[in-house]
Amino acid sequence: MEIMPAYEKKSLSDIVVAYVKSKILSGALKSGDKLIEADISSELNTSRAPVREAMRILNEQGIISFSPRRGNQVLELSPKEVLEVFEVRISLEIQILHVLVTQDKLQESDYQELYNLTREMRNGEGRCSNDEERVSLLNTLDLSFHRYLWNASESSRRAQILEGLFYQLLIVMNQDIVTLGTFEEKAQEHLRILNALKTKQSPLVLDEFMRHMHNYVDAMFTKNN
Repeated sequence: MEIMPAYEKKSLSDIVVAYVKSKILSGALKSGDKLIEADISSELNTSRAPVREAMRILNEQGIISFSPRRGNQVLELSPKEVLEVFEVRISLEIQILHVLVTQDKLQESDYQELYNLTREMRNGEGRCSNDEERVSLLNTLDLSFHRYLWNASESSRRAQILEGLFYQLLIVMNQDIVTLGTFEEKAQEHLRILNALKTKQSPLVLDEFMRHMHNYVDAMFTKNN
C-alpha cells in the first residue's frame, strides 16, 4: 500500500521533495541515511538537476544536511537538539492555536474534517499489513491533522516553519516506532484536542495540546534513558 502525503507538485524538484518526505513518513529513510542524487534520479526517472534543487530545498527546511565529505544525508540531531526542536515547535503551535481560538477561525465544516482524520487514525491499524505501512499512515494522518490547523490559522510563515520542524522530529522518532504510539492512542489524543477546540477555551486547548506533545517527549527520552 503506497501512502503519499498531499503536496502540490508544481515542478520536478517538488516531486523529488515529496518523494523524500514520503520516505521519511514511512520510516524508510532514517537519521544519518545518505541521499545519493544519482540513485534518486534513476528511481524517479528524472535528470540530476531537479534532484539537486530538491536537496537544496530539503536542506533549507532542515530535513537533510550536506558536507563535502559525506554528501547529502538525512538530518542527525543530538538529544539536546531534539529537545530544542520540540520547544520551538510547541511555542509556534501554541501561537497557532491561540489564533484559531481568539479569532474564531474554525467552523463546523473544519471540525468535521478534523474529526474525519481522527476516525481514520482509529481505523488505521486495519489498513496496514506491515510496520512500514503502519508508520507511514500514522505519520501522514498526524501531519494532516496538524497541518490542517496550521493552514486554518492563515499563518503561512508559521505553517512553513512548523512543517520543517515536524519532519525533523519525525526523523528522530522513526528510529524507534514505539515512540510514535498506536493508532488508537493518537486518535484519542487528537480527538481531545478537537473537542477542546470546540469549547473555544484557550486553557483547555493548550492543556490537551501540551499533553499530546509531552507524550512524544516522554516516550523519546524515557526510551533513551
